[in-house]
Amino acid sequence: MLFNSIGYLFFLPVVVLLYYLLPHQRRWIMLLAASYFFYLIWRVEFVLVLMTATAVSYYAALQMGKLPEKKRRVKYLALTLLVNLGMLVIFKYLGFFAEIAGQVAGIFGHNQGIPSPGILLPIGISFYTFQTIGYTLDVYRGQIKPEKNIGIYALFVSFFPLILAGPIERGRRLIPQFHLRHDFDPQVFASGLRLILWGLFKKIVIADRLALFVQAIYAEPGYFHGVEILVGIILKMMQVYADFSGYTDIAIGSARLLGFKLSPNFNRPFSAQSVSAFWSRWHISLTTWLRDYVYFSLPYKFRGKPVNWRLNLNLLITFVLVGFWHGPCWNFILFGFLHGTYMVVANISKPAMTAFNRISGLTGTPRLLKWLNISATFLLVCSTGFFFGQHPFSDSLLMIRNLVNFSHSGTAMAELLKNNDFVMGVLLIIFMLWFEYQVAVKSFSAKFLGKPIAVRFAAYVIMSVFILAFGVFSSQKFFYFQF
Repeated sequence: MLFNSIGYLFFLPVVVLLYYLLPHQRRWIMLLAASYFFYLIWRVEFVLVLMTATAVSYYAALQMGKLPEKKRRVKYLALTLLVNLGMLVIFKYLGFFAEIAGQVAGIFGHNQGIPSPGILLPIGISFYTFQTIGYTLDVYRGQIKPEKNIGIYALFVSFFPLILAGPIERGRRLIPQFHLRHDFDPQVFASGLRLILWGLFKKIVIADRLALFVQAIYAEPGYFHGVEILVGIILKMMQVYADFSGYTDIAIGSARLLGFKLSPNFNRPFSAQSVSAFWSRWHISLTTWLRDYVYFSLPYKFRGKPVNWRLNLNLLITFVLVGFWHGPCWNFILFGFLHGTYMVVANISKPAMTAFNRISGLTGTPRLLKWLNISATFLLVCSTGFFFGQHPFSDSLLMIRNLVNFSHSGTAMAELLKNNDFVMGVLLIIFMLWFEYQVAVKSFSAKFLGKPIAVRFAAYVIMSVFILAFGVFSSQKFFYFQF
């Protein structure tokens, strides 16, 4: 059931109505049933994987909670890591590893290859696997107490607003909310509806419109050159942002209708002044998860002392994992490697860049320096868009090769400007970035809520009509569902 589907339009109001009609003690049961119903609509078999991940991590955490010493908890931590990561590897990465093994076998003359298993990827597995692992690691470290109610824990893993594509929640933040009584709050409810409306606008009107142009380029990379490739790569990153942040807005808004607070996942990433800052604003729940459970767990000392080269190596390893988390293909691995490399180079060159900015006078013009940094970061991030997708790696290289051919740039640009979807898409991107700036920096929300109710209602109606009039209703799945 997609957030941008008619089914969800009926499902969500029914769940919200039942939630507030039921007594507090029974609400979690209804939410658990609704969440499993929401998930099993995709495929019944997927529920078995979800239940296995839930049962094993619940049991392991419960056993660890009985043991005061970390060394005695290790076997239960190993159990949950083995099962949860094992399922993730089998369902998501086994085919990739089989392909590599076949290529290696071919080098040694075994040309028959190794058959790739045709295993269907359970939707959302990358998200709820990390959620269960994060929970058990927190219990192992003694940072939280294990949840004893298996139903509440199962709801934490399967909660319908976040199970398909996050945010990746922490047990310490979300589980206590399931024990609280949430009375109907008109202001919180209205803010949830606004987020859902804005998320639908970003998905249906902006992302899916940009997809019409972007998908054409990625489908036939040999046909496009120069300015078309350049524009396509930039619009690709904007499409992914509008799509995924739109999903997140709908997820957070849906949870807010029920009184729950989910973690933010985006914070105006294209205003970042460095690649490192970009990742502190983009898919925040994933990067903070990898920071807390991977980066900080890697060794950072050499001969007993912290050393920069180890920290930079850890950074590179972490972002290769970021790429690999997105998908089992060389494109995503290189995507993560490039981002990690950009940050390592920035760390190494920081003294030289500071000196350059001082000598060139840029330090004395902070506004100019800020916009130069934002522009450079944007271009670096967009440069990785060649590899952000599950298209063939050879297509990525073909696009890079065709990028330098600007022989027909004038004609290509004229054709682009005649394309209504392209022109409207660019205008909508500008509006989206401007609006989010107004909300984050100019206190737009507070000013808007101060307007008369008639003005606010009119704004909601106009936004809804705009979605119906200019939305692209082609049942486009959210981009991150493939992960």
